[in-house]
Amino acid sequence: MTAAPARRWDADTVAAEIAARISDRATGTGDFTAAGLSMGASGAALLLSELSKGDPSLRTTVHALLAAGAGFAGAKGSGLITGLAGLGFATKHAARSPRDYAAVRSQVDATLRHRLGQVLDAEYDRMESGVPGADRGHFDVVSGVTGLGRYFLTGPSDPEAVHDVLRYLVALTEPVEAGAVKAGAGPLPGWFSPPWPAALDPGRREWVLDLGLAHGIAGPLALLSLCWTRGLRVPGHDTAIRRIARWLMSWRQEDPDAGPGWPGTVSADQELAPTRPTLEPMRASWCYGAPGIARALHLAGVALGEDAWVHTAAEAMRAVFAHPEGLRGLDDPGLCHGLAGLARITGRMADELDDPSLSARADEIAERLCARFDPGTAFGFPTAPVPSHRPEPLDAPTFLEGAAGVALVLLGRSRPPAGTADGDVPWDAALLLA
Repeated sequence: MTAAPARRWDADTVAAEIAARISDRATGTGDFTAAGLSMGASGAALLLSELSKGDPSLRTTVHALLAAGAGFAGAKGSGLITGLAGLGFATKHAARSPRDYAAVRSQVDATLRHRLGQVLDAEYDRMESGVPGADRGHFDVVSGVTGLGRYFLTGPSDPEAVHDVLRYLVALTEPVEAGAVKAGAGPLPGWFSPPWPAALDPGRREWVLDLGLAHGIAGPLALLSLCWTRGLRVPGHDTAIRRIARWLMSWRQEDPDAGPGWPGTVSADQELAPTRPTLEPMRASWCYGAPGIARALHLAGVALGEDAWVHTAAEAMRAVFAHPEGLRGLDDPGLCHGLAGLARITGRMADELDDPSLSARADEIAERLCARFDPGTAFGFPTAPVPSHRPEPLDAPTFLEGAAGVALVLLGRSRPPAGTADGDVPWDAALLLA
């Protein structure tokens, strides 16, 4: 007897299958452990909300998922990816009228506005006392005020809160004397940061300058640039953009066979060296490496009309695919440090650069993801264990590393852009890509 041929999974069918599995389990909370987009129901709600634009029957499931996320709303975390702002972002994406989720959004806004003020007050106290060391958890995209700034920029926006974040990020770019941290060091860029807690990064205990989009200075550059383009500006705004962009440009690692890349972090010694040392570029991902940094530089170049930054960003994206080991280390399917994040950035850049070669690369990654879909697992895209954080594989309907994020990327490749209506919230704004 001849075996039936294996089912061919294309982008639409994979996304639909993931959505169906999420819908089947939407009333349970066992798959979710937080309010935010990282491990919360908010990410699954984001996927179903996107699909509900064409299938209004999914709205009931969206409501159930947002209700599940609201069950964790009392958690301390505020971040756009890890905390309460993720729930707020998902409700903004799901809203189809000003009345939708108005009470939840108002409560989330008030809580986040208060927490933002607390963080900014503490940071200004630190700066005024001359203490170097900007904790990345205070300023980054994932859990810090850059992510909150993007949340408050999302319509209906809160320009006052956005301006507060922008003023802080401008101050963050002011050079600092770091002699208290390292004898003879300084001045250094103001985002010079203490090491992660040992539980997060047991192998590195030195202070660093972080380049990444997720936790480093590329995230603030993206927000500063997005706001500048939208006309939300503060004193020193363009100077801050130029400081960050020029610093990132100075740390390009040029591969003679492919093109530019970037390390993940640099130390004080490396920053203060007479010439920039050659460092190993990070893998090509959203969180760290060329794609995320290239997107931030592209946004900055468009904002200030700096063609050299736009050109470098484009060359860096092409270099990812030109280098024989350009996709080295991309073993996971997810958005954060996997294939889905690379596909989304590549597609965004391809559209804005009008580059058919990059568009074809984004399609190739989407096809690779479809081929990888495993219907025998819970949600189709289990990830590898991360011993220091997660000893077991992750097979979850979540956004940052789970199946919901992958499905959102596949939908974006299978369907032409629908245009941006007034009040429309692009889902990848949560990644500071738009």
